[in-house]
Amino acid sequence: MVVLKHYTWLIILSVFAIWSSTKISSWPESIQGILVFFPYVAVALGLFIALWLNRIQPVLILLSLGCFNAVLFYFSSSAFGLDLTEETLFPVLSILLPLNILLWIFLPEKGIFNKRLNSLVVLIFLVQTVLLYWLLIGVPEEWLMLLSVPVVQSSSIILLSFSAGIMFLLTLFFIVLKMNQSSFKILYHAVFVVLVLMLVGVGQGFNLNTLAWFSTFSAIVLTLAMIFEAHRIAYTDELTGILGRRALMEHFLGLGKKYVIAMIDIDHFKKFNDEYGHDVGDEVLRRVARVLDGVKGGSAFRYGGEEFTIVFANKTVNEVMEELEYIRRKVESGVIEFRVGLKSIKTNVTISIGAAQSDIDFNVAKDVLKLADKGLFEAKLAGRNQIIVREYAISSSKVNHYKGSKSDE
Repeated sequence: MVVLKHYTWLIILSVFAIWSSTKISSWPESIQGILVFFPYVAVALGLFIALWLNRIQPVLILLSLGCFNAVLFYFSSSAFGLDLTEETLFPVLSILLPLNILLWIFLPEKGIFNKRLNSLVVLIFLVQTVLLYWLLIGVPEEWLMLLSVPVVQSSSIILLSFSAGIMFLLTLFFIVLKMNQSSFKILYHAVFVVLVLMLVGVGQGFNLNTLAWFSTFSAIVLTLAMIFEAHRIAYTDELTGILGRRALMEHFLGLGKKYVIAMIDIDHFKKFNDEYGHDVGDEVLRRVARVLDGVKGGSAFRYGGEEFTIVFANKTVNEVMEELEYIRRKVESGVIEFRVGLKSIKTNVTISIGAAQSDIDFNVAKDVLKLADKGLFEAKLAGRNQIIVREYAISSSKVNHYKGSKSDE
């Protein structure tokens, strides 16, 4: 679901950028006249966010986009002339842009204050500056013309050069590999979209307004990716990958008057940490979290430690009992195998569950959670591996027991 949400906004922005680029020539001249400055505004905003979040990779990608536009604009407006920029500089920069993005995305993310990494980055920029100067001054023009050989000969629609196309495709290939080798990171998917947008822009030939438009949207995509990634980190539990306690508290704000809250605790969890080490304990937490995250009709959160919470909106206890029992049995039936020294150990994990539902007089989410937590406490006292439902009434508190298979034995 989270992945789908991010692909949705990435696709919408990409489609809009490509569609709107075809309308640029019909825009008022006053807008077209300032369009070349749009990337600098978008890049500056992105740099502010990246620096605030201490992210070096987005900083470098944004700087590459900014430099790409700035160099083209400067040389086309200076004594060097438009012909030199279009026939020589543009093909070279069209190769350097994806190459730079590839370099930056494979650099380790060590923040913006790492002196060794920053020295390497400065060196790379200096080498490219010298190389660019040498290409423009010392390389025969007929050699540079080879970089401009188009993919499609005599086409007025696809103006992409063969060399730039190869570099873009290679970069896209390596970005896909990077995406598959790691857990979901919004930045990698955003960089993939940036490459596609810039490929479309470069493929339309040397046009400062078109390139500025695609560069602007590329910077916007990177900025949004950083914001959403920061939000995901803040609201997601790093160990288990499911939503954390902060997300739970925010989720409470959107609940109506009818809902069920279940508190879940891993039985004898301290034993896993004490006897087998924290690595085994962490694996137990991840295994249980994966089961809970697949809950139907509810949302799972890590409450803290070995405790989890599931919230069922617009449900009653009777409607969710079958799902809670299914979760309890699924956790119980799973076998965890690990090694301690030379010894191979297999074990089962069980969970205890306390559940409570809101009613007319008892509809504050935090109070319902406390009641569910009481049910969880009683489930553990009653022998663990079972579900206890606490039902609130003004004069009394009613308790219903739903014992698990081990307790029944």
